[in-house]
Amino acid sequence: MYRSKFTSFLTCFLAAGLLAAFATAPVAAQETGAVRGTVTLEEYGPVHGAVVLFVGTGKFALTDGQGRFAIAGVPAGSYDVLAQRELLTAGRQTVTVLPGGTATVDFELSLSPVREDVTVTASVDGTETALEAFNAVTTMDSFDIAKESATNLADALRNEPGIAVRGFGPGANRPIIRGFDGDRVMILEDGVRTGDLSSESGDHGVAIDPNGVERVEIVRGPATLLYGSNAVGGLVNVITPQESYRASPPEGTRALLSADLGSPNAQAGGNISVQHAQQNGVHYWASGSTRRTEDYDTPAGVVENSATEATHAQAGLGWTGDRFFTSAGVTVNDGRYGVPIVGEFHVHHDDHGDEHGAHEDEHDGEHEGEHEEEAHGDTDIALDWQRRAGRFDFGLRDLDNSVIEGGRLSLSLVDWGHDELETEAGQERVGTRYDNRVYILRADVDQRQTDRLSGRFGAWAQVRDFEAAGAEALAPRTDLSSFAAFAYEELTFGRFRVQFGARIDRDDYAVAARSGGAGHEEEHGHEEEHGHEEHGHEEHGHEEHGHEEEAPRPEAPDVRDRSFAGLSASVGVHADLGAGNALVANLTRSHRAPAIEELYNFGAHAGTFSFDIGNPDLDAESTIGLDVSLRHRGVRTRGDLNFFTYEIDNFIFGSRRDAVIDNLPVFDILQGDSRFAGFDAEAGARLAGRTWLTLGIGYVDARLTANDEALPRIPPLRGSVKLDIPYGGFTLSPQVEFAGRQTDVFRGETETDGYAVVNVRGSYVWPRQHLSHILSFSGYNLTNELYRNHTSYIKDRAPEMGRGFRLSYAVRFH
Repeated sequence: MYRSKFTSFLTCFLAAGLLAAFATAPVAAQETGAVRGTVTLEEYGPVHGAVVLFVGTGKFALTDGQGRFAIAGVPAGSYDVLAQRELLTAGRQTVTVLPGGTATVDFELSLSPVREDVTVTASVDGTETALEAFNAVTTMDSFDIAKESATNLADALRNEPGIAVRGFGPGANRPIIRGFDGDRVMILEDGVRTGDLSSESGDHGVAIDPNGVERVEIVRGPATLLYGSNAVGGLVNVITPQESYRASPPEGTRALLSADLGSPNAQAGGNISVQHAQQNGVHYWASGSTRRTEDYDTPAGVVENSATEATHAQAGLGWTGDRFFTSAGVTVNDGRYGVPIVGEFHVHHDDHGDEHGAHEDEHDGEHEGEHEEEAHGDTDIALDWQRRAGRFDFGLRDLDNSVIEGGRLSLSLVDWGHDELETEAGQERVGTRYDNRVYILRADVDQRQTDRLSGRFGAWAQVRDFEAAGAEALAPRTDLSSFAAFAYEELTFGRFRVQFGARIDRDDYAVAARSGGAGHEEEHGHEEEHGHEEHGHEEHGHEEHGHEEEAPRPEAPDVRDRSFAGLSASVGVHADLGAGNALVANLTRSHRAPAIEELYNFGAHAGTFSFDIGNPDLDAESTIGLDVSLRHRGVRTRGDLNFFTYEIDNFIFGSRRDAVIDNLPVFDILQGDSRFAGFDAEAGARLAGRTWLTLGIGYVDARLTANDEALPRIPPLRGSVKLDIPYGGFTLSPQVEFAGRQTDVFRGETETDGYAVVNVRGSYVWPRQHLSHILSFSGYNLTNELYRNHTSYIKDRAPEMGRGFRLSYAVRFH
């Protein structure tokens, strides 16, 4: 059935693409001109590989070995143009293009701790700056990430406003955006879903190493409808080096090499990526990385079984002609990470008194350290994961067509699997095996931009085969087929632009009968562990579990096939207020179908410390969202202030019963109306010389509207204050990262104290014509503060890292 559906989708997409590309009349003659110029670096001369962007058109060019660029076919008119390369930037310039003429504009770059963010994920034109975008966008390039030396994607983003980290140890971290987690936050690689299971459980991680990527874009707002209406909170798009120029690769070789070391987790990693394009249009790429950490140290002692290791490799080739491009590539990811705490009580589950007392003063560092050492048992839980992906793209560009400028068709195949391993007395066995096979087909069509109208439209299809077998096989085998069609348009009226978008989604679940697995005796070791976790909660005012008696095991809900269809839409206004200021407002209505785990899970779930009872009768969620953004870009000041509110009907959540099963609290998957409201902001001011002071902050309040109860694991007020003090090629960046106390908690959830952590980063950048070096060091948590991440599942037992240092080196060849 699904094979025939997939074939039908493929036929429809191909037919639509052919009709759109070839069945319309040739474009009428349009008055155009050309722009050329040079990009140089103060004191060093020409810059190779700089990006020159024509704001508002999506057109860009790359400089050659002599720092020269040229771009033809630019419609007559006046444009803002900017140029930048990693950590190098220049102010905007205005250029006027005359019909048949050639305009000249030259740039001199300088080192700067601030620059314009450029996005492709949220752009209707292909490329635009964050100031012009309708969405709130944050971008980190490869050198930003190198300075962080993060071991996972969530840690690389943790200091961005509005971003928090869902934690279950370093291997299972995942970004939270505006308080949204799981299926409501989408992780993409080159615009396509990664196919992992990180959204389904707290102990599942993201299969991406951020250290080898070109940049990472965080998008909040209506453009997420281009990628999926379930991304209520937003999305993170990880863009690889080959994707940046897949349709128009620059001739020559580009490469990035990096390495890093760190404590207090014995971090070590390295990465290399190479892209080469020949004059005849053939291009190919390859990359690889390896990374490992040991158990990490905290002021309370070592968190056992928190080590991680991962390897990544990619390779591919393609060809680009004047109007046609195609490419194919493969990705291989392998890794393993420990899941702390889950196995600690496997052999100590009768020692209730000791565990209860150990939590009596959980914030006392010396006491906690002793407890963590004593609690470690002989059972360790780890996830051993593999991801195999293949991708094929072909597209058309610069078409001589009155409606369509170009388009692309992408086919991705992802095979994800992981084993949940149990090691006891030196013997390792597989407790549960997960398999997730995904086929994704996506078609994007770029409309020809006019003075008034620009846009994109397309379609997307997915066929997914999910299966789990073993002790924690909570959901039966499920096949999911999904289809969506979308359009995103922008109209320009002088300084005002209006966007409107729509997306139609259909999701069909075909589910098999339940088989043995969840709830069997073999998983009791994991379940007993959680009982002690909850006894620890008694000391924080949640005593109900301490008095709860074991409830009789209920029958698993009958599973049945489900189908969901819905319409999502958005409308927005972007007002250019002049002098580098903009006001943006967006209103969205989005539809989200329930996820597999929400519909069908049943049984003890160590990854969320709960006994889950799914609900196959769930309805789809419906969200009305309002985003308002005020932006400023000046020579001495810059900032973004974003307010948001989301009213969600039929919000799906786990409702805790006053009962336990197998020593785990019971959570029924229910629905109720909810409201998320808050803000995220970033502001910078240039002080003496080139020194910048930057403040970032984010806050969200999320609760059920029926009883005004707070939703679980909502991050507290979080932010950071940073100084960037440049001296030549060296920049020193002291930083204070802070969070408020979180006392507004869900039933059974513990409160978390606020904290302030002192960090310092230093980097030396040595730019040259064809390459750039960056040597970075960082010291974090310099005061060795004992603090806890409220959005971590294991926060009461595992505090965050203590004092540590990292050293990294990266070199980029152009």
